[in-house]
Amino acid sequence: MRNDSEPRGEPPDAERVEQICHAALARDPIARDAFVAEACAGDEGLRYEVESLLRQLSDADGFLSDPALSVAAKRLADRPGHRLIGRQLGVYHVESLLGAGGMGEVYRARDTALGRDVAIKVLPRLFVTEPNRIARLKREARVLASLSHPHIGAIYGLEDVDGLPALVLELVEGATLAERLKKGPLPMTDALTIARQLADALEAAHERGVVHCDLKPANIMLTPAGAVRVLDFGLASVAAGSDARGDPAQ
Repeated sequence: MRNDSEPRGEPPDAERVEQICHAALARDPIARDAFVAEACAGDEGLRYEVESLLRQLSDADGFLSDPALSVAAKRLADRPGHRLIGRQLGVYHVESLLGAGGMGEVYRARDTALGRDVAIKVLPRLFVTEPNRIARLKREARVLASLSHPHIGAIYGLEDVDGLPALVLELVEGATLAERLKKGPLPMTDALTIARQLADALEAAHERGVVHCDLKPANIMLTPAGAVRVLDFGLASVAAGSDARGDPAQ
């Protein structure tokens, strides 16, 4: 699990990011992408931060339909990003931010007990006070714990981050299928290999009563060895009676 498109180096100035986000939110959604591209021209790090924050805001339930930009100001003031870098969560030392979106922030961390790298997924700050979002993250943990398959990203456990759950996940190196497709069509042999592994993963999930519900190239990782990993079961549908369902109240 990685984001090769994330610019490295020092994070952009938070005030500048917020200014561009405010201005983008005030525009028609159709014109938003063009505005951000122009406002961040020549600064890929700034553009990454702005687009990442806008994605989180747009994924908030009904958020962008709220006409009051003062609400945006309040949420932007508590912006996501690099808040966990350098922290120790149990045996995990958080090293860097891999990516951020409406479903979570994902960090690279080092398992100091077992000497391996892992991914840590937490809620964006926008949603840490929303019980439904917290329940959904816990539910994703149960879903992944109920699945054991070589083509499904594994979960290693749960950690506590300031009283909120954090998923400790397999760190899958490589590129997403979406990133690979940007380079051009897949050779037939590669396409068949990926399709076969993907079908095996989905069949295994369905046998456990789990339907992914958000399957797309961005949620399919391809390792350097050509192996598939299906990621992000945050929106998965779980059949009644499945081990992944857990507490019906959640």
